[in-house]
Amino acid sequence: MTFSIIAADSSTGATGVAIASVFPSVGAVCPWASEHVALATQAWDSGADYGEPLLEMAARDIGLESAARAVLENRPGSRGTQLHGTEADGETYAYTGEKATDWAGHVVGDAHTAAGNTLAGEAVVTEMHDAYVDAEGPLTERLLTALTAGEDAGGDKRGDNLSAAVLVNAPESALSHNMRVDQPGDPIEGLWDAYEAAREHADATADTDEFAAEWGEGFDEAIVDFGIKY
Repeated sequence: MTFSIIAADSSTGATGVAIASVFPSVGAVCPWASEHVALATQAWDSGADYGEPLLEMAARDIGLESAARAVLENRPGSRGTQLHGTEADGETYAYTGEKATDWAGHVVGDAHTAAGNTLAGEAVVTEMHDAYVDAEGPLTERLLTALTAGEDAGGDKRGDNLSAAVLVNAPESALSHNMRVDQPGDPIEGLWDAYEAAREHADATADTDEFAAEWGEGFDEAIVDFGIKY
């Protein structure tokens, strides 16, 4: 049903998730990111009942593995879920429940994890892993490159995705850090389009002279610095 790639970038302090699914509005349910950790809850049993307590525990300096195990052992549906992620310092954790629909599994790398269920095969997650390792550029771009590789390797065995999302938490926020495409067909391609639009907007607003001239006296650059919600 769902495949995702999660990573932390020690050079920037960013953490992030890219995810796609034959499930509507996956970005509203599965990806979670904070300054401490990025994670995804997916498959049979997922969502805020996992994500919210895990982010809260991360904020209290509880490691992802300890926090995940505590949440999983209290959930009757955990045998059918997948939960994986990366702490900001690069510590990783991945779990695939025995009831997750075949093919289901995960790969753990250096400060990144890839996982999926109801997939065309293991190559979906291994190709995401390999593509992330080889990718360059901002974290958002590397995550999207890996997600695209997973789709190219077969993605969900049932066919076209219904939604895709990317969520990145970084010290310096950007519009490209929180994007969702809830359009059936090729939402991953839609994410790339949204990413390019966000980057073009960032480039266009980098020079604030025009905005200062329009605003007049009292202009502050913070006026065109848009904070991102999580």
